[in-house]
Amino acid sequence: MSSRRYVKSKPARQLPADAERTRRAEEIGALFKQLGQTRGNQFPWHKSPDPFKVLVAEYLLARTARLVIERVYQRVIDHFPNAAALAAADPKVLSELTREAGLPRKTLGLIEVARRVTEIGEVPPNREWLLSLPFVGDYIADAVLLYAFGLPIIPLDRNFQRVVHRVFFGQEPPKRSIEPYRDPETVHVVDEMTCGYDARALRNFHQGVLIVAWDFCRHRPRITACPLSPHCALAWSLSPEVQIPG
Repeated sequence: MSSRRYVKSKPARQLPADAERTRRAEEIGALFKQLGQTRGNQFPWHKSPDPFKVLVAEYLLARTARLVIERVYQRVIDHFPNAAALAAADPKVLSELTREAGLPRKTLGLIEVARRVTEIGEVPPNREWLLSLPFVGDYIADAVLLYAFGLPIIPLDRNFQRVVHRVFFGQEPPKRSIEPYRDPETVHVVDEMTCGYDARALRNFHQGVLIVAWDFCRHRPRITACPLSPHCALAWSLSPEVQIPG
C-alpha cells in the first residue's frame, strides 16, 4: 500500500473536498490508533514473539469469532507447541481440538502449513511464500507480516471495508464481488488515515479498527455506544442523538 504525504495547509475559508477529507482521515486515523493502543493487543498471540504461533492464530481467525479462536488456539498450542509437533499431528486429534472453530477441511490444512514451515525451519517474512500456503490469502499473509515481523503493512478484510464505508461515506460497502484490496475507496482512505505511521502505529491502528468492527460496527451497528459515532457519516444519518464535532 502506498503512503501519500499530506502537508496541512493554512486555514482557509473553505477547504477543497479532497483536503477536507484528508484532514478528517488523519483525525479519525488517530482515534483508531488511540483505541487500539488502549484496548487492543489483548489476545495470547499478540504477546507471542513466535511467528509460527502468530501464523496459527491468524490462520484460525479467518471467518471465525475471535473469542472462539482464543479457546481453540490455546488448545492447539498446548498440544502442539511448535511447527514440528503440529506437522506430526494426528488429524483426528487436531480435528477434535478445533471442532469448535468449524471449517474442518481448512483447519486440517494447518498440518500442511506446519510441514511447510519445518521444511525450511522457520516462518519467513516473505509474502509470496505465505500466500503459497493452503488457505492463506492476502489478509492472513499481511497480518503475519505486521504482527509477527513488524513490517509496515495493513491487512484489509471485510471488517475494514465495512467500517471505512460507513464512517467516511455513510453507506454500506460495495457488493461482495469487490475485494477489500481491490476497493479503491477503502485503500485510499486507509492510506490517508495512516500516512506517516510506522509499524507500531499501524498495529495499534489496525487493532482499533477491528475493535470498532467487532464490538460496534456490526451488521446492525451499535451507533450510540460506538466511540467513533461523533465522526461517523452513517451515525450522522441514522441517529439524531449523535453530536457532530465542531
